[in-house]
Amino acid sequence: MKKLFLPCLLFLSVAAASAQSGFNDSLAQARNRITQKAMLTLGTWAAANIASGFIIASQTQGEAKYAWRMNAYWNFINLGLAGMGYLNARRAMLKKYGLADNLGAQQAIEKLYFFNLGLDLAYITGGFYLRERGNSESKPDGRDQFKGYGTSIAVQGGFLLLMDAVMITLHHKNSVRLNNKVRRWELNAGPGGLGMAYHF
Repeated sequence: MKKLFLPCLLFLSVAAASAQSGFNDSLAQARNRITQKAMLTLGTWAAANIASGFIIASQTQGEAKYAWRMNAYWNFINLGLAGMGYLNARRAMLKKYGLADNLGAQQAIEKLYFFNLGLDLAYITGGFYLRERGNSESKPDGRDQFKGYGTSIAVQGGFLLLMDAVMITLHHKNSVRLNNKVRRWELNAGPGGLGMAYHF
């Protein structure tokens, strides 16, 4: 009986470890694919804004000229962030993640996007502030600049707010999968010591 029990126990342990490893890899890949797609979206948005911003700014006057110009300026930063984020996600695809690694990475990425939501709201508020500030500017060119820049920053903040909200939703689905997996593990203490059980 003992001869049969040991191989069965060994087989179940290897199968559980293999399933756990497969789950961790799929979760990490899902997280990094979401990030890659997000960075491609941000990069495309940035490139389109840079190109259209300079072209349209050169063909317009007043408030519109400043709004389109700021769209171009603002998106050089977005383009840089998108490039770095995409490369980091590609590098992360090559790493092996354990359960604790995935827990940490999921919590970190959700915190990052929640922090970004706060920044996005600050951008929108700042944009409206600049537009309001333009109303008290006596020089027409200064008024146009404040209002144009304010419009651009509010629009860019609105886009980022929408994008970050979508990212939180997608990453949270991964977190739910992970939390459901963690709940299946049970730590037991008894007279013989500590034991770990996994509920299939």
